[in-house]
Amino acid sequence: MKGKKTHIHIENSRSSAEVFIATEKHVEALLARNADIADQLDITIGSSAYDEIERWTKEDFDEYYGYMKTADIMVGYSFPTADIAKYAPDLRWIHFISSGVEHIAPFDWVPEGVTLINNRGVHLPKSGESFAMFLRMLNAAMPRMLTGQRNHKWDRVFTTIIKGKTLVVFGVGHQGGEVARRAKEMGLHVIGVDPYRKDHPCCDRVVGMDKMKEVFADADFLAITAPLTNETRGIIGREQMGWLPARAGIMNVSRGPLLDEKALHDKLCAGELSGAVLDVFETEPLPEDSPLWTTPNLIITPHVSSDDLINYIPLTLDLTIENLRNEIAGRPLKNIVDTSREF
Repeated sequence: MKGKKTHIHIENSRSSAEVFIATEKHVEALLARNADIADQLDITIGSSAYDEIERWTKEDFDEYYGYMKTADIMVGYSFPTADIAKYAPDLRWIHFISSGVEHIAPFDWVPEGVTLINNRGVHLPKSGESFAMFLRMLNAAMPRMLTGQRNHKWDRVFTTIIKGKTLVVFGVGHQGGEVARRAKEMGLHVIGVDPYRKDHPCCDRVVGMDKMKEVFADADFLAITAPLTNETRGIIGREQMGWLPARAGIMNVSRGPLLDEKALHDKLCAGELSGAVLDVFETEPLPEDSPLWTTPNLIITPHVSSDDLINYIPLTLDLTIENLRNEIAGRPLKNIVDTSREF
């Protein structure tokens, strides 16, 4: 804390895409939107060369540690986890600019009294549009038709309307709930699979993991929207894809390691699934020698479905200030990470 002001430090990475980089203009606009408390805030911006801590320079560390000496709140993605209580004695919470926090697990480094916040919900305006598009692409057999185009093949595929078909959503959190909402608007029957939720307003029903095989058997589409944890890594494998009918299409918009990419490749090559749209991958960027580049009936988008170039950082910073106001008013903070469940 600097004097009586709350010190919010934003840590950028210069290797990040523009969509994830906060600027002075973002801060100026944030203060203008919160003029009633602007004089109570001290907001600083730092920048490392890379996300990976092992690639930070001495200058990166010196700048970061200098800012963190008085920081109450840190907004960022990657940072040194060792000795946080020592180098940031006033730190109250860390706001990750991502919804997933698996990159910083396990959480034995978190000091007593420091809360972790993630970016759940910030993605929804953009991701909802993408999810609706992906569902319509799968329904219209666009993965197959694009494969035909690539192969110079006149492959006439006649399809039917999406209304009345069945979507299974694996993981009914913020992202899964948005897929379900968009699907209900299209007239789909929506079934959620989630180990923690019993219902959702946009799902016709929500079942537990023990019912996966049963509900997969009736799916026209499977949306993978769960967080990546030790429990969910590899959860959609060859066996689980085998429960789906051949007419089914898959979209993965959460984290690549939830899905067995080799099994998906084999299923698509064998015609045992109708198509897939992948926005996330086991390794990113996707390696040049990955067979997925030429897998038939597969559309690849390079992890861009959820991040709004104009609004992502403003919405992230708005959430930070909303939580600061919650703290001041004695209300619970939003988006607290449950480190025992890793999300």
